[in-house]
Amino acid sequence: MLKAVGTAGVAAGGLGVAAATQESDDGYPAAQPDRGEPRAYEDYTVHRVPEQYDTIQAAVNAAEPKNLVLVGPGTYPEAVEVVDTPQLTIRGTDRNEVILDGEFKREDGILATVDDVVVENMTAKHYVRNGFFWSSVSGWRGSYLTAYNNRVYGIYNIDSQHGRYNDCYASGHTDSGFYIGQCKPCHAIIERVRSEHNAIGYSGTNAGGYLTVRDSVWRNNMAGIVPNSLDSEADPPQDAARIENNHVEANNNANAPDEAFGYAAWGTGITIAGGINNEVVHNTVRDHDNFGIVALPMIDENLYPPKNNRVWRNLVENSGRADLAVGAPEDGGNVFEENVADTTRPAGLNGGTQLVGGDPWVTMVLFEQFSQLDAGSAPRGDWRSAPEPPFEELRSMPDPETAPPREPVRRET
Repeated sequence: MLKAVGTAGVAAGGLGVAAATQESDDGYPAAQPDRGEPRAYEDYTVHRVPEQYDTIQAAVNAAEPKNLVLVGPGTYPEAVEVVDTPQLTIRGTDRNEVILDGEFKREDGILATVDDVVVENMTAKHYVRNGFFWSSVSGWRGSYLTAYNNRVYGIYNIDSQHGRYNDCYASGHTDSGFYIGQCKPCHAIIERVRSEHNAIGYSGTNAGGYLTVRDSVWRNNMAGIVPNSLDSEADPPQDAARIENNHVEANNNANAPDEAFGYAAWGTGITIAGGINNEVVHNTVRDHDNFGIVALPMIDENLYPPKNNRVWRNLVENSGRADLAVGAPEDGGNVFEENVADTTRPAGLNGGTQLVGGDPWVTMVLFEQFSQLDAGSAPRGDWRSAPEPPFEELRSMPDPETAPPREPVRRET
């Protein structure tokens, strides 16, 4: 797990976690309930790298479902693909010493396109796409992973359901450190992770329904947590996610790498960009140059105004423009109540009434940043030279040599 990151008890004032209340337009609740621990596989074979196989890919090719590929310390200059073997676990024996290296020329550290693949306890760096990537699968998990200085995403999945990221770290990415996209319902949880020095800490395009982002740290990115709606992925708008008990701090990093639209949301903690039916509950959000928590329209091929979002019992402080904000146009039902906050746009936002209108000035602030980005004049850093992770703070998983492989998540709630 991560240590010294302050994820426990981050909300102020003993406010207590609110019960889930929001549902998607299709009737899915926003939050993913706890499922219990994944069950261990009873009958499996261990394939050891480098003792039995010179490369991780060779061990993957030799494995069968429910097997464990156990990787010893070393640097592995390869791009691993899991395309034929479901229910496979790939695990490092030491999180900081088992390193996948893209050498600034390979695409993905590990790409899985079959169901129920688990990747644990290793590091991926210097890939020209993503560190760890699941695509169009049912069942996935990334645990005790570190991804840094990869060109696009750190730990990423799209068009997938029934998964979990836990105890992971991501930094130095031009899109986002963590991503869940194009899933309705997602049946997914992100918990106990840390994301910094990225364009965006968490991006969730068109992702919702049984989706929780909780108990994590998002700081020193251009923008912190950004559920969003885009026409470039299937089934917009983004609909029904729960953002709970996170520490979101100082996401004003103009030197973070950015090749997408991170700077458009620069200086914001939690940004609901065209999303609907979301819950933002019990988070601590502080020290943002623009807005602490903001809901505003997303403009792509279509216009997606925010609607029916509930922002409840958060501590928001020291925001440059407003702690709480809603931009215009909005589509009604956006409720802000019982938050500890000093400033709002429009005024009186925190009274619990359903907002009608929104503030055009809020939208213009971020639209000006988008225009700067679109013109190529926005600040950005280089993903190849972003700061390295604080390896001494990143713990390995318990008992990697002896723990049995497990299913990604419990399907039963």
